[in-house]
Amino acid sequence: MPLLVPPLEEQRRIAEFLDAEIARIDQLALKRSQMRSLLTLKRERVIESTLGLERAQMTDGLVPLKYLVADVTVGIVITPAKWYVETGGTPALRGLNVKPGFISTGDLVQISAEGHAENRKSRLNTGDVVVVRTGQAGAAAVVPAELDGANCIDLIVVRPGRKLSPRYLQYVLNSDYASARVTEHSVGSIQAHFNVGAMKQIPIPSIPRTEQDEIVRLLDIRVGALDLLHRKLDRQEQLLTERRQSLITAAVTGQFDVTTASGRNVTDGVTA
Repeated sequence: MPLLVPPLEEQRRIAEFLDAEIARIDQLALKRSQMRSLLTLKRERVIESTLGLERAQMTDGLVPLKYLVADVTVGIVITPAKWYVETGGTPALRGLNVKPGFISTGDLVQISAEGHAENRKSRLNTGDVVVVRTGQAGAAAVVPAELDGANCIDLIVVRPGRKLSPRYLQYVLNSDYASARVTEHSVGSIQAHFNVGAMKQIPIPSIPRTEQDEIVRLLDIRVGALDLLHRKLDRQEQLLTERRQSLITAAVTGQFDVTTASGRNVTDGVTA
């Protein structure tokens, strides 16, 4: 395949043009990255203040989790792979499926009917809260209705009962406050590992269920607004990355004359 090489003077103009325009795009990307970091900090502060965790710590308003829930158990931990089946089995969540605040159903494994029956203590119900033990230890999410009856592997399963709102518990467990407690009680030099006994001892605010529900309502509004901004910034960063590459390709393949171009349209849809 023949390679067209422009004259040296034109190569120099292309390089100078790309240096200037890419620097401008990179500066915009840096600003968005900084804004995302600030949003992340603000999000955590909003959660902490709305949950009233600092106030609860100062007023002895915390109670070990085990006294506020119906049960805390663990998923399949002994050779779970022996129960794996390709099709026709029961979905089983693993640590990689559980993210802070949501469950990803990608890469779900299935276990046989025999495995599901033998490990019925870790059968999941709608409203249970699953917590990662290994890796991203402490990440928690509420089990949705579509996963009712599923099972889980090496996850802590918290059954909230009547005293705790599952969504409220999810917010608490994903806070920096709870993350610090998980870190204190995690073991393992390569991968953090969190056990059921430590989970039961995590201090949780003991407040009426009606107050929990109101806190969840407020957090959904406040955190939802911040998450929307976060997604917009993610999209803008994606656009900048795409247009950075498009600009380079267009310039080096001669799709426009760099002597008259000024990077026009390379940041369409992205405000400064």
